Amino acid sequence: MLDRLTIERMLAWTGDKPVLVALSGGGDSVALLHLLVAELGAARLHVAIVDHALRGRSADDATRALSFAKALGVDAKVLTLSWADGSNRAQQAAREARYRAICDYARGEELNTIVAAHTADDQAETVLMRGANGSTWRGLAGVAPFAFAPLWPEGRGIALARPLLSARRERLRTYLRDQRGTWIEDPANTNPKFERVRVRARLADLETSGFDPMRLVSLAGRLRQRSDALDTAASELIGRAVNIGNDIVIANAKWSAPCDVRCRALSVLMAAAAGSDREPPWTEMEAVERRVMSADHRGSTHSGVEFRSDRSGPKLLRERGAVLGRADGAQPLAPLPLTANVEAIWDGRLAVTVSEDGWRIVPARNNEFFAFENNQVGDAKPNARLRPLAAERVVHAFAPDINRAKP
Repeated sequence: MLDRLTIERMLAWTGDKPVLVALSGGGDSVALLHLLVAELGAARLHVAIVDHALRGRSADDATRALSFAKALGVDAKVLTLSWADGSNRAQQAAREARYRAICDYARGEELNTIVAAHTADDQAETVLMRGANGSTWRGLAGVAPFAFAPLWPEGRGIALARPLLSARRERLRTYLRDQRGTWIEDPANTNPKFERVRVRARLADLETSGFDPMRLVSLAGRLRQRSDALDTAASELIGRAVNIGNDIVIANAKWSAPCDVRCRALSVLMAAAAGSDREPPWTEMEAVERRVMSADHRGSTHSGVEFRSDRSGPKLLRERGAVLGRADGAQPLAPLPLTANVEAIWDGRLAVTVSEDGWRIVPARNNEFFAFENNQVGDAKPNARLRPLAAERVVHAFAPDINRAKP
């Protein structure tokens, strides 16, 4: 049931390190763990279990999931989320918090691959939801079998493998029953207040009526091939037409490719310039690309990016108002406390490491948009290492390259 190509790509990327299995305790993830133990052996695996701390029995379920891993001889860790008063605890926010916790744990353990148990049914649901919400063709490509973790900067350098995208949910449960395995039924999976639960029920009705949900999975697979080809061409365009240093500079004379390729490349560059984990809306990119690459363009802003143009081509910089705040009510970035010898990320764009405690980084009205501050040291500056992340953010937008050195 494991997709061989995804497993091979995962192992080529991971090298000699263990892979980190995201285990919820549900049937899909428990089946994935059993399959990976059979495929790789328990010693090649670590498990991360996230207790979302959003319902009364979540800690008990996390402990039970921990026992599933230990019964198979796999090292496991429960990661318990904490929520500030008034914080957004909706399903999407919980998903992002879960990925953030797993990525942070992976980085702390020096692991570079997470494996998740998304199934063919999950893929069909995703395609139907995105189609109903007006997604473009790229959205209908669904989730990728092998990509970088969908967070920035937490997911930088960490791959996310989904080797069960061709496996049906019920087949995995049949496999578990054959293995005499047990799993946890999450009540959220039957709560109709969640869109995915409603879509799941609709797909079940359609399947009963004769529609095969796997047609949606097949559609996603065909569009994924097109999406991968687009990414390859966009990456090549960036490689030959863009200089990524302290600023991102596009050479007009080399910016030549089909419209979709140019739009994809510019979208990636904008996310890198803004330090954002989301790219601008795809539906807006054709107009943005046409405007900023036109001969009479002199300057504009979009999605936290400032564009400046000269004869050679546009330069992409961080928009000042996104860092310092704007009159329209946009707040400045919050100060970032720094811990000695621990890398911190400022504005998604800069990795900062200081050699002593007591410092923080704050928005400042200078060319870099930041300054160091220490209440006890006046105008002194810390001993700091600074590393721009724009080039890494560009790499993060595309599938991990198994032929390159691993982070």
